[in-house]
Amino acid sequence: MKIIFSNEAPHRAAAYALRQAVFVEERGIPAKVEFDHKDTDERLYAVMYLQDDLPVATLRLEPQKNHVMRFGRVCTRKAYRGRGLGQQLLTAAEQWAVNHGATQGLIDGELSAQSFYERCGYQVTAGPFDEDGAAVVVMNKPLIEVNK
Repeated sequence: MKIIFSNEAPHRAAAYALRQAVFVEERGIPAKVEFDHKDTDERLYAVMYLQDDLPVATLRLEPQKNHVMRFGRVCTRKAYRGRGLGQQLLTAAEQWAVNHGATQGLIDGELSAQSFYERCGYQVTAGPFDEDGAAVVVMNKPLIEVNK
């Protein structure tokens, strides 16, 4: 297993393919909503590969003001859920963010994923509210603890 943080085309393509399968095909989110203005050639993605040609989980890194890193579009390929891979990916992304100056993690998580993010140490700070037809809560986590 390896996790790559990159904006290179092959890794963006892997992230997009995972999001297409999970959010568009499985969850029924319109592609024009799933793939938005934040998906640029410069955007960094974290992609977990079990083998060189098998991406199984991804997330989008969205730096915010005041040393906050927003983790967006977090997903794991359906056949690989329940193995802790999403949590491993998020933990690695948090460490990467800390190494690049972030002190706080931010996630706008769907209610259906709230318990997952709570297991990862996030706490609800706002919401729920509607975002593209889904109930979403804002969740935060201090990342300084990642180094402890």
